[in-house]
Amino acid sequence: MAIGRPEGTTVTVPFEAVARGDARFPPSTGPDMTGNPLDPVARVGPGGILDGAFGLLRFRIGRLVGLTAVLFLPVQLVGLAVALASPTVAASSTSDPFGVGALDAASSTGSLWAVALLLLRSLALGLLGAGVGHLVAGWWSGRDAPFGEVFGQMFRRSPAVLVVVVLSAAVKVPLLCLGGVGWLLADASLFVANVVVGAERRGPLAAIGRSFRLTRAVYGTALVVVFGGLVITQVLQVALVAGPILLVASFQPPDGWLLALEQVTSLVLLVVMPLTACIAARAYVELRCRVEGIDLVRWQERRGLG
Repeated sequence: MAIGRPEGTTVTVPFEAVARGDARFPPSTGPDMTGNPLDPVARVGPGGILDGAFGLLRFRIGRLVGLTAVLFLPVQLVGLAVALASPTVAASSTSDPFGVGALDAASSTGSLWAVALLLLRSLALGLLGAGVGHLVAGWWSGRDAPFGEVFGQMFRRSPAVLVVVVLSAAVKVPLLCLGGVGWLLADASLFVANVVVGAERRGPLAAIGRSFRLTRAVYGTALVVVFGGLVITQVLQVALVAGPILLVASFQPPDGWLLALEQVTSLVLLVVMPLTACIAARAYVELRCRVEGIDLVRWQERRGLG
C-alpha cells in the first residue's frame, strides 16, 4: 500500500532557500572579479604563499606594473643621472629588493648618493607594499579597487610608510654585523608592516607592532617566506639583468653602451618589485589565517553564520 499525502491537500514548506549553496560570498562589485586568487581565503603554507604571490601578480598585472612604473621610474631616472656623474656610485647601487646587497655597497663606498638611492628605492617598495595591501584587503572582501584609488591611498599613507622604512632600517642595519643572516632574521618580523599600513590603515608604530605580533607565533613560516622570496627575486634579476650585461660585455663595447644597457635591463624592476610586494601581501593573508583564523571567519560568512 502506497503511503502519500491525501489527494487535494497542500503542503506548506517551512523553509525557503535564499541563496545557492555554491554561490560565492561576498558578491563581486565593480570590475569582473573572475579568478580572484583570494576567493576563498585559505591557509596554504610557505610554498603556497610564494606560488600565491604569482597568482596575485597575474590577477591584476597591468595595474601592479603601472603602480610600479609610477614609483620606480623616477628613482631610475635619478639613478641614471647619478650614474652618468659618478660611475662608482652606479656600480655600488644595486636593485636588490630586500636591500641587503645595496646597503653593503652603499656602506662600502660611503657615498651619500648611494645611500639616498637606497632610501628612495626602499621608500618606493614600501609605498608599493601599502598599495598592494589596499588591493588585497579589497580582493578578499570581493571588491576591486581601481588604479586611481590605490594611487591615492599610497600617497596618503606615504608619511607612515616613510617612518616604517626608517624604523625598520634602524632595527635591521645593526644586525648586519651578523651578515645577511642577521638582516633576514629581522626582516622576517617586519616585512609585512607596509602591507599592514595599506590594508588596515594603521600608523607606523601600530603597523610595526602588528607585524611583530602576526609573525611571532609563526616565525618559522615567515622566515622561510622571506628567504624563498629573496631567492626567487635574485634569480629573476640574475637571469634578466646580469645575463644580458655579461653577454654584451664579452664583446668589449664602449663603457657608455654598458651603462645604457644596465639602465634598460633595470626595467626588470617592473616585474620583480610588484612580485616582492605580492609575496609580502600573500604572507600577510596567511599570517592572519594562522593567527586570527580569518579563513574560518570567511567560511562562516559564506554560509550565513557570521
